[in-house]
Amino acid sequence: MKSIKTILILILVLVIAGRYSIVFAAQDDTDTQTSVVSLTIPHVCRLVISQPDSSITLDQDVDAEQAFNDGYAELDAGKPSLKVSANKNWKLSARSSGFTVNGSYTKDIGDLQLKDAGSAHVTNGFNDYKSLSAVDQDIATYSGGVKNEDHPCQYKILLDYENDIPGEYTATVTYTLSTDAS
Repeated sequence: MKSIKTILILILVLVIAGRYSIVFAAQDDTDTQTSVVSLTIPHVCRLVISQPDSSITLDQDVDAEQAFNDGYAELDAGKPSLKVSANKNWKLSARSSGFTVNGSYTKDIGDLQLKDAGSAHVTNGFNDYKSLSAVDQDIATYSGGVKNEDHPCQYKILLDYENDIPGEYTATVTYTLSTDAS
């Protein structure tokens, strides 16, 4: 024990005399942790319809005799106007309920035609007038995402002197935008 005391006294004397220095160096302290950020994005699509309703009155908006002679009446261009947004493969489809008239006459569902005047992704011949049906028909498709893609549409109703009786003809058109689930 005496020798340990002697060594400690010697070290203390040398430190005080300045010949040796004892440095008590503090080491940097570091603690590292990790965090995982996770985001799950589902299939997302949005369909916005501007000016959804379109109507025409023969003899008020267009000459009735001329419309019957032509075999059709065109409604206003751009009514409705559809905006499509989707984050992956998508399709836009349309179907019609068919016309009802005064409860006594049913106008052929195919007499309602639709044209998509959009400049992109129009399919199945809908870049020109095509008859609607009670079954969804793809009018535009794309294999990627889009944001606010315009699809200005226009309706045309076929007319026939022999079959189309006076009355108010009403049909509902349902548009569906969906993403590809695969």
